[in-house]
Amino acid sequence: MKKLLLFGILATLALSWSCDKKDEPATLSANIKVGDTYGGGKVFYIAPDRTFGLVAAPADVNEKGIAWSALRVTIVGDTEIGTGAANTKKIIDLKTRGDKEVEIAPADEVYAAKVVDELTTGGYNDWYLPSIDELTELYKQRNLVGGFNETGTYWSSSAMDGNYIGPSGYPYFYDFRPAAQSVKPVQADLNQQYLRLVRAVRTIRAE
Repeated sequence: MKKLLLFGILATLALSWSCDKKDEPATLSANIKVGDTYGGGKVFYIAPDRTFGLVAAPADVNEKGIAWSALRVTIVGDTEIGTGAANTKKIIDLKTRGDKEVEIAPADEVYAAKVVDELTTGGYNDWYLPSIDELTELYKQRNLVGGFNETGTYWSSSAMDGNYIGPSGYPYFYDFRPAAQSVKPVQADLNQQYLRLVRAVRTIRAE
């Protein structure tokens, strides 16, 4: 009887341990680190729990820059790390299908989220426009990633509503110029048609 009871306890513990292990989220290999060439570009961020990381494309989309939106729109986007992909999708969805606040954009309009979404480089086509916090992290690792224009400004996919009459979306951008770092590197601009630089990023997860 005691043997059966002991066996039952051990079996229960083993089952519990197995379930706990199974429920643990998959994590990136310990071999992957910031600065590595991986996933079509350079790794510039790894989450503290290593459940995901962020990779930057090898170069800017172009040297001249791209408008955030040629036609001024109010599309609010989140700022946190991990939100860039959803922001990019939201921008494209609203400009493609429209709603009561956002008119459908011309089919030939060139804008940052669309250009990045259509990008294929490094063998991947799931690139997106980074959120402002992702872009800030990218600036911190700019020397490891390389290829940035440090006299320019870069669009993010984050934006806020200016609460004025008419379209008043203010997309956030990061000013890479050295003089801006001690003053105000993160800014928001109503002039969505300005041509700012764009660097695409993508998410990596455990394979």
